[in-house]
Amino acid sequence: MAAIRFAHSGDLVWKSAAEESDADSREALAKLTDRERTSSYAMHHPGTERDLQMFEVEFPAGGGTEVHAHAEPEIIYVVAGEMRLGAHRLGAGSSVFIPARTLYSFVAGDEGLRFLNFRAQRDMTYITKDELMQERRATPKAV
Repeated sequence: MAAIRFAHSGDLVWKSAAEESDADSREALAKLTDRERTSSYAMHHPGTERDLQMFEVEFPAGGGTEVHAHAEPEIIYVVAGEMRLGAHRLGAGSSVFIPARTLYSFVAGDEGLRFLNFRAQRDMTYITKDELMQERRATPKAV
């Protein structure tokens, strides 16, 4: 029988993006730039191959990511601050769906950024632009 699992705010463990003990996460975090390492995160629900994943991320003003992708689709829900994603400005209450293996980057607004990230299963991948381009070149195109 399935069990309901709770994540209470007082029980969350916030970590710097520069620290991680999990092997999958360490591999992804090793690819982060110094600007990306200014973020911190708390895992609400770690997910499995069958269970949803949700984590919370904070970036200081001007922090953000380089162009990258993930193996799984994701939904990002902005809780506070602003996410600048290309020409789009996403404030609190806004969200964005990003398909798997889609390149994107973002910058936190002047007040910083806090968001929730939802994925259909555990996915701690971080695919750089170069890695994705190499993967696409190696994959034969369907006729």
